[in-house]
Amino acid sequence: MKRLFIPAFLALALAAAGCASAPQSRYYSLMGTDKPASAAARTDFAISLSAVDIPEQVDRPQIVLSREGDAQVTLLNESQWAAPLADEIRNALSHDLSRRLGVLDVSPRAAPEALPLWALGVTVQRFESIYGRHAVLEATWRQEPRQGASGPATVCRAQINVPVQEGVSALVAGHQQALDLLAGLMADKLSGRALQAGQGVTLKGCA
Repeated sequence: MKRLFIPAFLALALAAAGCASAPQSRYYSLMGTDKPASAAARTDFAISLSAVDIPEQVDRPQIVLSREGDAQVTLLNESQWAAPLADEIRNALSHDLSRRLGVLDVSPRAAPEALPLWALGVTVQRFESIYGRHAVLEATWRQEPRQGASGPATVCRAQINVPVQEGVSALVAGHQQALDLLAGLMADKLSGRALQAGQGVTLKGCA
């Protein structure tokens, strides 16, 4: 039986061709683009946003597409989050809250004892990506006063629905907008302002 010998240069060329034909993954972040601060910097209090809880169905590296009125989901292996989704959501909310309130997001261990602190927590009930239709975010958030912060502990819930065009980038931009709207509600509650349900926002109450 004759053996087939492949020249080294040909083997390398075939390997390179195989790599070139393999689809390349794209990575997306929820941080969005920088916007100017909505409030002047202040030092009379700080916030501490804990880790965000998310549904297990979307706790994956891949972007998960939902189908409206259907239990089936699709994992986009070539479209992935730049960091774990829970971290992406937390970092986006932290950035938006700091920008809107003009305060720092600090660890309770790092905060000076004399600095009033609001402990914030977010639990996401729905994070749905419906291709070419909607980015849906439903979340409960809680705020608790620490270290002399003035105000009651509160728990609120809201659902946010952002229409999107076709394309993964448009879908991610829709989730960025939904998170910015959620941060706006959280900032209003911390500031003692009445919550306003804008377009696509459904308030489900505070207690």
